[in-house]
Amino acid sequence: MPRMKLSIRKKLLIFYLIAISAVTLLDLYVQLVTYHGVQEFDFRLNRYHQIHRLRLDVTQQFLRVERQLREGSIPDEAQLDQEQRSLYYTLSQLESSESETKDVFFNLRAARRGLDAYFVQLGKGILHRQQREANWYQDIAYANKIAVYIDGYLAAVLSDAMQAGSDLYQDLVKRITRIRTITLGLLAMFIILLGSAAVAFSSSIANPIHRLAEAASRISKGDLEISEIWANTGDEIETLANAFNTMSQNIKRMVMDLKEKADLERRLREEDQALREAQFINLQDQIRPHFLFNAINTIARTAMFEGAYETEQLTLALGTLFRYALEAPHALVSIEEECMVVGEYLKFQALRFGKRLQWEMNIQQESRTVLIPRFTLQPFVENAVRHGIEPLELGGTVRIMINKRGNRVYAKIIDTGKGMETSKLRKEYEGIGINNVRKRLQLCYGEQAVLRIKSTVGQGTEVSISFPVINSMGLPCNE
Repeated sequence: MPRMKLSIRKKLLIFYLIAISAVTLLDLYVQLVTYHGVQEFDFRLNRYHQIHRLRLDVTQQFLRVERQLREGSIPDEAQLDQEQRSLYYTLSQLESSESETKDVFFNLRAARRGLDAYFVQLGKGILHRQQREANWYQDIAYANKIAVYIDGYLAAVLSDAMQAGSDLYQDLVKRITRIRTITLGLLAMFIILLGSAAVAFSSSIANPIHRLAEAASRISKGDLEISEIWANTGDEIETLANAFNTMSQNIKRMVMDLKEKADLERRLREEDQALREAQFINLQDQIRPHFLFNAINTIARTAMFEGAYETEQLTLALGTLFRYALEAPHALVSIEEECMVVGEYLKFQALRFGKRLQWEMNIQQESRTVLIPRFTLQPFVENAVRHGIEPLELGGTVRIMINKRGNRVYAKIIDTGKGMETSKLRKEYEGIGINNVRKRLQLCYGEQAVLRIKSTVGQGTEVSISFPVINSMGLPCNE
């Protein structure tokens, strides 16, 4: 799932919204708790006012009615009825409110019964006064006594209400203290959380920018070996860091390309200088073989004029070998040409060994035109003469057999010489001449070239070489 990316602007907006929401929630909590406290306190004050007004209304009504009756006037019935309804309404409001204790409940019930009895007795007193009966004042006095009881009940209710109000006040003080503590704690927690978030947010912006500035300073001083700047912030800082990493890699790659180009130009200059020196040496070396061949021809002519036939043949064979060795040493030659040189070498050695050295060549006609590297066969023939035939007093024979089967050539050089032990054969196999031939065969034919040497002490040595036929381009032919 791809990671959601937020810009710095969105992160700032989210941070501000969280901070404002936290402060708003804290303020709402304080306002709500304060509102409930004020509502409850207002309810208590209103209850005090209702109780006090009920007591005052009962007392004032009785005093007014008593004064009117003493003065000989009859109270207005409609006014009395309105005052009665008002007193009952106020008492009903007190009763409808949730009472704190059972005493309040029973006192309010007693006050209601008292009001009932009070109005009954007051009505009797007014009626007897209208009828001019002498006992009307007793009824009024009894109504006054009932009013005193009602006032006592209401005073008890007021006392209980004031006690409940005092308890409520103490509870409100405790709640306000607790709210203040909670508010301060929440405020401190919000400050710590918001401060930590602000530090983390600023660090997520400032730290990558600081690393980018430091890396840019190092690059400006030529130090390109800098590690990549990682900023997993999901905003513009991450985009900037990725772009900077790409830019630094491109700069490093360009500098490396320039260095490689400079090194290449330097090597080209060195190779050009070496080529010039090689051309100069080559021109000099062209003079040396020419001088050598002229000297050999002079010796051969002198031997011919003096009638030294063997010396003449020896000198001519030596010239042929030198010319073959010095002309295009890396070129491919035909097997026929290679065998011709081998024959000249054997003739050269026969002048030395006489009848002690015999040789046979059996070259298949189809294989004569096959191309092989120069000096593929001659080193093995030379080893056969030097290490196989020469140590024997009676000498021996060297046989060379070459035939072509399919697209492969098989060559054998067999001598009837002294032979070699395994340890000496291994040493000889690792010698300069044979090792040189083996490496050139591998370079020319790869793994398709096969070279094996077998030797038996007292019987001779057999060298077997097989390789694929190659064309004029030096490439192996397919089967």
